Amino acid sequence: MKSLLKIVLVVGLFTSLFSCQKDDGVSLQEDRPYDEVYAEDIAEIEEFLHTHYVTVDADYNTTFTQIPDGGTQTPIWDMPELDFKEVDKHDITYKVYYLNFREGVGENITRVDSSYVSYKGFAFNKTTTDGVDTYNQTVFDEKQSPIWLSLDEVITGWAYIMPLFKTGTFTPMADGSISYNDFGTGVMFLPSGLAYFSSGTLTIPSYASLVFSFKLHNLRRRDHDQDGILSMYEYGPDFDEDPIDTDEDGRPDYIDVDDDADGVLTKVERSFTYLDGGETKTGYYPYNGALVDDPSTPYDDTKGIPSCSNDFTSPTRLRRHLDPSCRN
Repeated sequence: MKSLLKIVLVVGLFTSLFSCQKDDGVSLQEDRPYDEVYAEDIAEIEEFLHTHYVTVDADYNTTFTQIPDGGTQTPIWDMPELDFKEVDKHDITYKVYYLNFREGVGENITRVDSSYVSYKGFAFNKTTTDGVDTYNQTVFDEKQSPIWLSLDEVITGWAYIMPLFKTGTFTPMADGSISYNDFGTGVMFLPSGLAYFSSGTLTIPSYASLVFSFKLHNLRRRDHDQDGILSMYEYGPDFDEDPIDTDEDGRPDYIDVDDDADGVLTKVERSFTYLDGGETKTGYYPYNGALVDDPSTPYDDTKGIPSCSNDFTSPTRLRRHLDPSCRN
């Protein structure tokens, strides 16, 4: 399934990660080919990495500076923190460079979760005067205080790089604030095909490669279709691939209320009844059962969503909400 760049209109907010193509009455030109633009983008990004060094302060704030002639600063290209991830999109294998200053000690985020992040984004362009190349950096957005961003609602590159990092720890403070520590922090260098591509804004040119420094303070697991199963379980085992669509109806399982199209809601198929003090109540199996049963509950907490044959625990079982031949 061909992935489309997500563009969300949010009035007055998030003009970098969320954007909309302005309609100024001028006819839009046809988009340039992705492969042609990517060839230019990757050459530009790699040249930037070879010609700049980065300064990182105690709070992991970054400053990028061009290495002067004869300078001895270590270019980003030679830093041990530099790595890359390959992303297959638009019939291209994108090479996405990123700096990993600290992975984080908490949980990995997935591309269907919400991230609590602070960040700074800038675009750069090269000008040449009297044979001397100069890189101009334009910061188009910065959030020093963390905000919540859903990774499936922002530019594509974030959904691939952020899951390489983890959250940290947090401590409630006496004044009601929260102190975050040991969280993942780094920098991503995004080709335009994984950013805004042809959709420019007042501050972001069309076909611009973008750089984001970021800090992943926290995450929130999401349940898009409110069926009681976290979207991270319904997306599929490989988040680099397209999401699973069990009934092939065009709606991936994580946004489908009836995953197997058997006419019974997924939420209903994970339900069960139990007696509590002589009263019949309805409970819901979790996707995976608990490791240890809680003796205070009147049912077995170790049972996850069962198969049609009532297998509650096998990791490879076909859970009944994904089996159209199974009826609750």
